[in-house]
Amino acid sequence: MIREQTNPIYNTAKAVLLHYCIAGDKDAPVLAKKLGIDADSLIGTDEQKAVLSLELTLLLESRLRSTNKIAGNYKNSTVLDLPCGYAPRALCETFRDMRYIGCDLPIVTDELAPVIGEICAERGIKNTEYHSADATNYRSLRDALNTVDGEITILTDGLLTYFSNSELAELCANIRRLLKEFGGRWITSDPDMNPLFMAALKAVHGKAGFEDLIKTMDVFSEKSDTNIEVQNMTVLAYDYENSMKTVTDFLRSVGLKWEIVPMSDYVTEIHSLADYSDEAKADYIKSLENVHIWIFTPDENYKETEENYESDSFGVKAKAHGGKMEIKLRGRLDSITAPELLGVYEKTTVEEKVEKITVDASELEYISSAGLRVLLLMIKQVGNGNLAVTGQNEAVQTIFDQTGFADLIA
Repeated sequence: MIREQTNPIYNTAKAVLLHYCIAGDKDAPVLAKKLGIDADSLIGTDEQKAVLSLELTLLLESRLRSTNKIAGNYKNSTVLDLPCGYAPRALCETFRDMRYIGCDLPIVTDELAPVIGEICAERGIKNTEYHSADATNYRSLRDALNTVDGEITILTDGLLTYFSNSELAELCANIRRLLKEFGGRWITSDPDMNPLFMAALKAVHGKAGFEDLIKTMDVFSEKSDTNIEVQNMTVLAYDYENSMKTVTDFLRSVGLKWEIVPMSDYVTEIHSLADYSDEAKADYIKSLENVHIWIFTPDENYKETEENYESDSFGVKAKAHGGKMEIKLRGRLDSITAPELLGVYEKTTVEEKVEKITVDASELEYISSAGLRVLLLMIKQVGNGNLAVTGQNEAVQTIFDQTGFADLIA
């Protein structure tokens, strides 16, 4: 329960597996059944399929097919799938002769690893393993590669869309360091998710339906009271030139070089559009000429600042008395360690009613969205203005400011 509260995105990962079932992936139903997910009952009717959204199924199928094909060109490398989610990538023919390492949060890998292991044993598939890791936590990523000798191919499908800009910077720094050590490349279509989604919308709804949807989106956007922050690695179909400049400027700042290739070069068939005409399928694949897959390598001319990647341990101490709780944090508060903080908090509040909380962050080095989520759970229980954070360093304060969390604490 604690791990679900701190990392609720794992439910999305299970939904993705159902999309792959609809998309005709032959291994997805096998994996779903082994996991106890009744895919047939969940996606059996047209109405239920509609709930899962055909455009999202189309997007996911296109993304998986294209990145798999590119990665398959590097047969001598080890695949690092980050995050692996519940996708059946380890079972794919593309990686049959390659070493595959899937990484995700413990709540995913603890359930997935034995199930995939059972299927691999039945099929005689070797060189497949899973590790718990947080993409912003360098040590957890490096530990997953402890027995790897030779270059790596890092895949990230859907990861970047959930990250704040501070988390993106951490991720890029970690990947750059891994690629400098092992050699290889990082392959992802994540920066082009907006153009890909637009292409999928047009394919599913047709030109007229697509234009009506866009008009509706524009109306809601104009009436919105909030501005959505565009990430530093997001290409926008409706503002391509400016967003590309933002992306490439950011990539230079984190020491990565890039190559972009059209997704259409790697998608030749689409099962999600099985009920559509051949012309509609061909039009969709042609539209993928404007959607790109990004291949990153380290910039050898980048001057890296001195960074401490090793001090990523975590510690939490808490005490409560007279309705007040004092918490002291040390190290990195991320997806791996956030459940520990929540567990300590819940145990302490069982023994003592808490109305005010003070968090000593003087030894906190980094906080991710999972860590912020735990602090927000505390605020929800004690009320706005009753949680104070003290001693935070500049990096942590920047994250507070960027996410709006600074407005919620005393």
